[in-house]
Amino acid sequence: MYRVTHALSVGRFLTPERVPAARQLGVTHVLNVSDTPNLVDAGPDTFAEVAWEPLPDFCRIPEHRAAVVLHTLHRLAAQPGAHVYVHCVAGRQRSPTVLWLYLIACGLAPDTSRDWIEVASPDAVPGYHRLADEDLVRFAQTHGTGWFLPLPRGEILVPVR
Repeated sequence: MYRVTHALSVGRFLTPERVPAARQLGVTHVLNVSDTPNLVDAGPDTFAEVAWEPLPDFCRIPEHRAAVVLHTLHRLAAQPGAHVYVHCVAGRQRSPTVLWLYLIACGLAPDTSRDWIEVASPDAVPGYHRLADEDLVRFAQTHGTGWFLPLPRGEILVPVR
């Protein structure tokens, strides 16, 4: 589990065995973008909310699916005091790419977003070429400007160093 900002982390599939580590990191909300259903539920001893927005591996994310996933992530991150863990199976392509698109939608430059994620999670490939292209980046920028800005919480864009 890799903390990218004060409100957002990324990593591998969240199993019941990994819940204590996530809770110790301060995770309050979970977004699963893998094609495998959640193995962890929300509850008083786990997380406020666990969402699943499945994305296929190795193919471009369609704009309509990107919009749904970005809105789900934004809704979770906008909660007061939220720390959202975005995960897929390996934490290398889908979840870093979703987080990358979300940071872009929140007004961060694509290169800066990529750098923040890669510094936190060296094996991550944010903006993986099979999942995202320039058109999807433009979509995230335009969509985010219309729906997510101004940000409800400044911590969303405060990197952890």
